[in-house]
Amino acid sequence: MAAYCRVSTDQEEQLLSYENQVRFYTESINSNPEYECAGIYADEGISGTNTKKRDEFNRMIMDCRAGKIDRIITKSIFRFARNTLDCLNYVRELKGLGIGVTFEKEAIDTLDAKREVLLTILSFLAQDESRNISENSTWGIRKRFEIGQHKMSTKRFLGYDADENGKLIVNKQQAKIVKRIFMEFLWGKTTDYIKRIFEREGVINWDGGTKWQATTICSMLENEKYKGDTLLQKSYTVDFLTKKRVQNEGEVQQYYIEDDHEAIIEPWIWECVQLEMKRREQYLEEHNITRFSQNTEVNPFSSKIICGECNRAFARKGWRTPSGNRGSAVSGIR
Repeated sequence: MAAYCRVSTDQEEQLLSYENQVRFYTESINSNPEYECAGIYADEGISGTNTKKRDEFNRMIMDCRAGKIDRIITKSIFRFARNTLDCLNYVRELKGLGIGVTFEKEAIDTLDAKREVLLTILSFLAQDESRNISENSTWGIRKRFEIGQHKMSTKRFLGYDADENGKLIVNKQQAKIVKRIFMEFLWGKTTDYIKRIFEREGVINWDGGTKWQATTICSMLENEKYKGDTLLQKSYTVDFLTKKRVQNEGEVQQYYIEDDHEAIIEPWIWECVQLEMKRREQYLEEHNITRFSQNTEVNPFSSKIICGECNRAFARKGWRTPSGNRGSAVSGIR
């Protein structure tokens, strides 16, 4: 006999429920002489709308396939799965292996064929309840956005920490790195060049490592939070089951809050960076250049010499002389 427990949030009252479930089933199985405990599988703070991130649930299914479990007991269908398809597929697979699932609250034993219709109906209701919870949660978040209330995660956000209320406060050590990124860019360096400088110098990034990404540096340069403002709802969830998020291109309302927190970058410097980014984009487009060269240290004239006939950038070419020596020159295409 194995037991499966799950709570979907990390709030204190839910964690208490989680601990109570684990304790109850451990004692219940061990106190019954007819049962041999095959394990207590418990996912803490994990959504039940899909099984991809439910490590303990997936480990339990693997143990079932390996023949280590004869029966599973769980509090309710809501704890087992809130996705109708997942619930029925797993129940049917386990039934094919001769493994029954007992849902205590609904008094359902999945090895009883007469109960499958009821299981299907209750699984659908569990999924629909999850949808309602998701919609109510989204509604509440957007209402708080309307009055400027929000909490910000700083897990992957260089330059800021969050206080107990979720408000941004400047991390003075990291703020120095942020300021340097903005100034290096205004001094003419590309994001790829900045990335290589930082990695060569061993500059610490947002997760404590020294590996940098040019795309991340670019997104930092575009982030309005560094000038003290906040744009809320840059992305949104399109499916409550898969939790898939997409960029908000105007599909849902966005909210812009000025002077939301202490700025790291002066607003006029931030605006200059945005203008410089647009200028570089236009320059690449105008001269039919895919991207600025990554080898500006070796070739400082890369993408800067433009043909007066075709308006395209000259490219650096290399060749071998008959003596085997290397030569190089700048050539253009007309």
